[in-house]
Amino acid sequence: MNKISTPSPALFFFCALLLVSTIATAQDGMLDSTFGKNGIVISSLGTGNDFGNTVVLQPDGKIVVAGNSGNNLALIRYLINGSIDPTFGSTGTVSTNIGCANAIGSSCILQLDGKIIVGGYCGIFSNYDFTVTRYNSNGLIDNMFGSSGTVRTPILSGGDQGTSIALQPNGKILVGGFTDNGSNSDLALVRYNSDGTLDTSFDSDGIVTTSVGPAGDMIRSIVVQSDGKIVVAGFSYTSASFSYDFVVLRYNTNGSLDNTFGSGGILTTAIVSNNNDYGESIAIQPDGKILVGGYSYTGFLLLSRYETDGSLDKTFGTGGKVSTPYGCVYQNDYSLALQKDGKILLGGFSTLRNTNSDFAVARYNANGIIDLTFGDQGIATTPIGIGDDIATSIAIASDGKIVVAGRTHNGSNFDIAVVRYNSTNPSSISSPIDPKGIEIHHNPLSNQIEVSSDTYFNEATIIFYNYLGQSVYEMNNVNGQLVTISSDNVPHGLNFVRLTENGVPLIFDKIVVVH
Repeated sequence: MNKISTPSPALFFFCALLLVSTIATAQDGMLDSTFGKNGIVISSLGTGNDFGNTVVLQPDGKIVVAGNSGNNLALIRYLINGSIDPTFGSTGTVSTNIGCANAIGSSCILQLDGKIIVGGYCGIFSNYDFTVTRYNSNGLIDNMFGSSGTVRTPILSGGDQGTSIALQPNGKILVGGFTDNGSNSDLALVRYNSDGTLDTSFDSDGIVTTSVGPAGDMIRSIVVQSDGKIVVAGFSYTSASFSYDFVVLRYNTNGSLDNTFGSGGILTTAIVSNNNDYGESIAIQPDGKILVGGYSYTGFLLLSRYETDGSLDKTFGTGGKVSTPYGCVYQNDYSLALQKDGKILLGGFSTLRNTNSDFAVARYNANGIIDLTFGDQGIATTPIGIGDDIATSIAIASDGKIVVAGRTHNGSNFDIAVVRYNSTNPSSISSPIDPKGIEIHHNPLSNQIEVSSDTYFNEATIIFYNYLGQSVYEMNNVNGQLVTISSDNVPHGLNFVRLTENGVPLIFDKIVVVH
C-alpha cells in the first residue's frame, strides 16, 4: 500500500504555501506550551519500536494512548500537563504479552466504569486473528475478561486484522476490520458480550463478513447510532472506477444489512475521479448526518457527508464531497473528530518541509470549507523527531484543546509521540485585533479593492483566497499606506484576505466582491 505518486504542479504550489512557518493569526492550531515540552511529549517503552496508534481522553482529562511495543500491546497514561501518570500500570506504562506474536493495539475505548478496552490483532501475516484486551482503570489486566484478559478470534483461515472498535450502550463490544477470504479481503465485524464471549445474537455466531468489491474491502472505523444501528466506513475496490473508493455500510442491531440505507445497506463514493480514495474515520453529527474522512493516493485530504438514508448531503462541500491538496507525497492514517461548534478536524501526517513526514491537523467549517483561522491556511503541521512523524489518532478535550497521538522516529526506531494544540472552538471566522488600523474595502463602481493603513506598509504581502481556501491572487513587496487592486483579480462572492509584513501576520478578514 505504501506507494509513491508524482504530485501535480498545483499540488507542489499548495505545498509551498504550507512551508510557511505554522503561525496562526489566532491561537487555534498553535502548540499548547502548557503540555509537555512546548506542546510535545515523546515516550520510549523499550529498545525497539514503540507505536502510539490510538488516543482516548478520560473524563478527568487524563490521556490514554494505546499501541504496541515490540511484540507486546502497550499503554501509556498521561496527566493533563503531559507528564506520565505514575499511578497507572508500572510507573505510567503497560506492556502486555497477550500470548501471540506481533500484537498490535489498533484502537481503544473507555467503559463507563473506567476500564480500557484495546482492539487489534496478533499473529503472523498470513494468520493474524482479531484480539480484544481489557484493562482495569489502573492499567492492570482485567482477568475477568476473556482468557486472562484477552480474547483472540479467527474469522476465516487467512489473515484477519481488527482495525477499529466501538462500544454499545449495553456494554457489548464491536470490532471491525477485514478478513482474507483466500483471494482478497472482505469486511469483518465481530460483536462480543461484555465478558468477552462472542455474542450469538449477532448473525448467530457473533461474526459478520461482507463482500462489496471484487478485489479487497476493509473496515477502518465504526460508530453506533443512537438507535443502535451500526455504521462502518472504510474502502473497497470498485470495478466501475478500477480504483478504491470510500465505502459506508449500515447494519441493523442483529448484524443484518440495513436495506433503508444506500443500496441494500451499502454505498460507495468516489471523491477524486480515477483515483484511490481511502475512507479512514467516521463520525455521527448531532443531527444524525454521517461524516467520513480519509485521503487519496495522490495526496488529497478527503471528506464526505451523508444524510441519514445514505444519500450525499448536497449542502456540504461540492455535492457532499470535499478534497483538499494536503501533502506532496503519499499519505495515510487520518483520524476525524467533531468539535462542539460543528467544525471538523482531520489528523494525520504530511511530507511538507523535507523528505520526512510531520504531524498534521486540518480544520474545516461545518459546511466543508477549510477553516482559514486554524493553523496556517487551515492546516497545522508539526515536526517532532529527526525522522518520520506519523500521527494516527485525534481527540478533543473538554476545553476544546486538540490531542494527537502517533509515533516519531529518533534515528534508530520509533517512539510514541503526543502533541496538543490550542483551540478556542470559535463559532465563526473572526478577525484579530488590527494593530495598524488596516481597512479593506471593495468599491464596485471603480472596480477596485482598497487596502489602507494608518501607518506605512513595509514589504508587506497580501494574499486573497476564495471560499474554498484556494489562493487566487497574491501581491508582494507592498509599501505605502494605500494599495489598490483590480477586483478582476478576485472571484465574485465571498473571499478572504491575509496580510503579513516581513512574515508577521497583521490581519485576516473576509471580503465580498461584486463584479
